Amino acid sequence: MTTITRPGELVSLLPSLLGFEPRESVVAVLLRERGALGAILRLDVWDLVNDAASEAARDLARIAMQEGARRAVVVGYADDEDDGCLAVATAAVALEETVAAVETWMVAGGRYYCPSCEDPRCCPPGGRTVPAARPGGPSAWSVAPDPGASRAPARERRLSSRAARRWEDRAAKDLQAWREASARCWRVALEEEADGPAPLGRLAAALGDVRVRDALLLMLVPGASRAVRDALAGRDSAAITKALGAGMRPTRPPDAGRVALVTDLLVAVLEHAPQRLCAPAAATLGVIAWWEDDPDVARAWCAIALDHDPGYRLALLTLALIDAVGSPP
Repeated sequence: MTTITRPGELVSLLPSLLGFEPRESVVAVLLRERGALGAILRLDVWDLVNDAASEAARDLARIAMQEGARRAVVVGYADDEDDGCLAVATAAVALEETVAAVETWMVAGGRYYCPSCEDPRCCPPGGRTVPAARPGGPSAWSVAPDPGASRAPARERRLSSRAARRWEDRAAKDLQAWREASARCWRVALEEEADGPAPLGRLAAALGDVRVRDALLLMLVPGASRAVRDALAGRDSAAITKALGAGMRPTRPPDAGRVALVTDLLVAVLEHAPQRLCAPAAATLGVIAWWEDDPDVARAWCAIALDHDPGYRLALLTLALIDAVGSPP
């Protein structure tokens, strides 16, 4: 089975799944457990912008509930993009009542974009070009499972982004001191369960540094305090080799309680982080999921990381290791 890992791939595949090129349409793709494709529903844009729009949207949500959908992807096609965005939003609001997570996309003029995205790095002006569809029939596809992250409200993301930028600016004064301070931020967050957009923005900025990211992973390995210090200093030491061993696997089982805390914090960071800082958090979650013997979720997190940064090395390395040696024993 081939897995769709990026929204552009799904958008490019929809015409073949439907059997026709959608026009003036809203298409809802329902996804079951582990991302398996469920029903694909099409409505006219007019059905979702006229006086009876709420009724049509409720019918859509009712079908999604009956199908047992876990996620939904709503894609709009319209010459009048304002009408298309309104129709997509109407469908999404209704689906959110019965489905855990809903994504929205608009397609126009051979390009696609997320109507609610405010970050030009993610959705540049005019959108992204719809990629060429890969071959494969409807039964041969699934969508990478959603491991549980959504996006925080726009206002919280803006606050988090400003805090991240301020924290990054501090690195210019003394980079090594900044790395050590960043590691302390993570330690404090794990002790006090950091909450709020600003602290989460600082954690996201800290994780953008490879040494801090690696130090955070080593914090999960019992007895690896020396390895954490060496990672922050950029030393490829015996302590790091002892903590991780061959193939980036921890030589001792990670502390379960700390793993749960770090996972929750990373998900919160990912929900609040600016798009440019999403890849480190998602890739770190991928490593942790792999260590926890859940390669499907690890692949999903790595797919999210690569969706934000196609060349992010930790995500690529984790996927290569999963393919080469499977899950940790």
